[in-house]
Amino acid sequence: MKLKLLFIPFLTLLWNCGDSTQKDLKSTSDTLNYTIKIFEKHSQTCVSKDSLCATVKFEYPEFESLNFSQAIKDEIINIYHDANDSTKSRPSNFEELAKPFINDYDQKLKEGKNFINKANAVNEGGFLAMPWNMEAYTKVERQTDKYLMLHTNTNWFMGGNHPISMEYYYIYNRKNFKRITLDDLFQKGFDQKFLNIAEEIFRKQERLNSGDKLSEENGYFFENQRFILNDNFILTEKGIKFLFNVYEIKPYVAGITELEIPYQQLKALLK
Repeated sequence: MKLKLLFIPFLTLLWNCGDSTQKDLKSTSDTLNYTIKIFEKHSQTCVSKDSLCATVKFEYPEFESLNFSQAIKDEIINIYHDANDSTKSRPSNFEELAKPFINDYDQKLKEGKNFINKANAVNEGGFLAMPWNMEAYTKVERQTDKYLMLHTNTNWFMGGNHPISMEYYYIYNRKNFKRITLDDLFQKGFDQKFLNIAEEIFRKQERLNSGDKLSEENGYFFENQRFILNDNFILTEKGIKFLFNVYEIKPYVAGITELEIPYQQLKALLK
């Protein structure tokens, strides 16, 4: 199965750079060959659609380049593996990621077998009352002559008050499949100037005055109340769009936050 890409031309007049760079940023046709693969695993308790069970499902593009296809799988694994937990080794494949998740759920069911029928009323966290799921869906968002852009949507639930949904963007060089960072797009020493531009746009978007603190009292989770950017971004028609997931800079109820910085304001910083 092939995914239909978004064909959105860049406004090259916004880029104060050479012809080769402008060519790299123009949208192109879907010229890379890939197929959509699905990994799916269920606990033994999944006997019907409304069963109390655990499900792991990953849908992703597989390219001719084995190294790049593995890189895409690694991105999904990295989302769900807690690198700060020294008690767990990093899974090397989807099977190793899914197995402990499903085993943990089955163990919870076994421990609660005496009151499964009353799980909704008895279990405070809800882990027996509702199925668990670990899902990721990666698609090709768009591509240029130089860049391939991917978008991953994830869903995760293993008890608690609500499920967690996250979104991630990835940009790769099409020739060597190297992950693109901000350092690849901007001139050396761009950091603080870029932050200043981004924060000004952020404050305007959030209807904040220059003196308003980015504090928890005002609904933000910025460390030391200092504005920061993450590495979750994509190149759009108008600019560089960043995405902050739930709990990243705001409470869950606020949902995701998107911030787009126009190329017009970045001309002096771009390579």
